[in-house]
Amino acid sequence: MTLGQLVDRFESAERSIVVVNRSDPDPVRNMLVETFGDGTVRVTEEDLRGDGGAAADVLEAIAAGGSVEADTLSFGDGVGDDVANAENLVLLIEGDEVVAGSTLEELGDAILFVNSDLYTTGARGLDDLELPSVITGLDDTVFTLRGYPESNRQKLLLITVSRFIERAALTAGSGTLRSSFQRLSRLEDELGTRRVYDRVASDGIDTHLYGVPDDPPTDLGATIHGGRSSDFTKSWFVVFDPPDGPRVVDAETDLERAADGGVGLLAVETEPRVWRGVWTFDPDRLTAINRYIRRNLSAAGG
Repeated sequence: MTLGQLVDRFESAERSIVVVNRSDPDPVRNMLVETFGDGTVRVTEEDLRGDGGAAADVLEAIAAGGSVEADTLSFGDGVGDDVANAENLVLLIEGDEVVAGSTLEELGDAILFVNSDLYTTGARGLDDLELPSVITGLDDTVFTLRGYPESNRQKLLLITVSRFIERAALTAGSGTLRSSFQRLSRLEDELGTRRVYDRVASDGIDTHLYGVPDDPPTDLGATIHGGRSSDFTKSWFVVFDPPDGPRVVDAETDLERAADGGVGLLAVETEPRVWRGVWTFDPDRLTAINRYIRRNLSAAGG
């Protein structure tokens, strides 16, 4: 089995996004649509201003408008009730429930108006990262995302989720972080990435780095795993295993949930600059990913 075959075993959650009462210009909407890849998440719009202020009215209008195939919808925990007259609201829907809500402004600050250079150069540090609930709520959704030049936006989603996982490891203060880089020389080429892993490795996190050993770092407090199989050359994973192992936890924030219960991203390059994968909080999936990496990519050094 390969990491790609492991991704194929994961059943995808079916979720969609509805943008409510958009006043931001069309280019903002277009960036949102592009960010979520080739058919991964359907994005639609509803303008409900003037239709009443109750959440029930909003949900009825969304269902009636055909944005989701449901007769009735309900709001999950953590989704505000006063939404009908809000502007630029982004709702994440699964089945008959609105499972998360963010604003276009929050999504803009986190990903839509962000350039990946901010992360690779270190201009945006881990402490500056806030991941909107609509993004974390896409866990267990299998995605296909394209890198530059096919897309200027989609790969940034992988970078942002990766940084979220690294921040979760730092928040926990212990546990194990496993990250792949395709080429280990990237840790020398990308100042921002190097700073992150200097900090992670020095803060008590058992850090394991994977990739082709073209120019691996020698002064980083991490275990280096070098290889040249497709699992090394075509994979992108960042997986945090907390001290007590992956588990379901009751947490107030997604960051606390990740730090206490574990979180991981696994993607494989199926063709040049095209990535298929998933991120997850699910203990069973995290256990399967960690087990595969330990058993099949464990050779240290190069």
